[in-house]
Amino acid sequence: MKKIGVFYGTTSGTTTGVVDELEFYLRKDDYEVHNVADGISNLSEYENLILITPTYGVGELQADWENVYDEFCKIDFTGKVIGLIGLGNQYAFGESFVGGIKVLYDVIVNNGGKVVGFTSTEGYHFEESDSVIEDKFIGLAIDEGNQGDYTPEKLKTWFEEIKPEFN
Repeated sequence: MKKIGVFYGTTSGTTTGVVDELEFYLRKDDYEVHNVADGISNLSEYENLILITPTYGVGELQADWENVYDEFCKIDFTGKVIGLIGLGNQYAFGESFVGGIKVLYDVIVNNGGKVVGFTSTEGYHFEESDSVIEDKFIGLAIDEGNQGDYTPEKLKTWFEEIKPEFN
C-alpha cells in the first residue's frame, strides 16, 4: 500500500483531536498528516487520501478548506482513493449535519476520484444531510460534542474497512 495523505482543517481544535485519534490507527502504515491551513500543494502527490473537515454554517466547509477550495477544484483525482471524515453537531445543526464533506465529495467525484468508506446513519439523530446517499453517509460522521465516546471505535472500524481499498 502506498503512503496515505491525511488532510484536515480545524478552527476550534476538535478536528485536531480526531486526527490525533486516527493517527493511533494509522501508526503501522506509511502516512503523513497535513493541516490545510498550510496549503494543499502536495495533495495530488498521494494516491490514498483521508480528508477531514468540520461543517460550519449550513453545510459549509471549514474556513481553511474554503481558502484552498479553488485549488482543490483543479486537482485531478483520477486513480485516487479517498476516505472522508466529517464533523458536526447532529442536534444543533440537524438540517445540515456533516454537510461539509459533501462539498469535497462533489469535487472528488467530478474530478475522477473514488470515494470509499460510506457508513450507516443508524444511531444518529438529524433531520437531513446532503452527505447521505442511498441511506448512507458518504464518509464517517463524527459528532464529538454529543457522541464523542464513540469516536475511537468508529475511527477504528472505519479505517479497517477502507484500508483494503487503498492502492
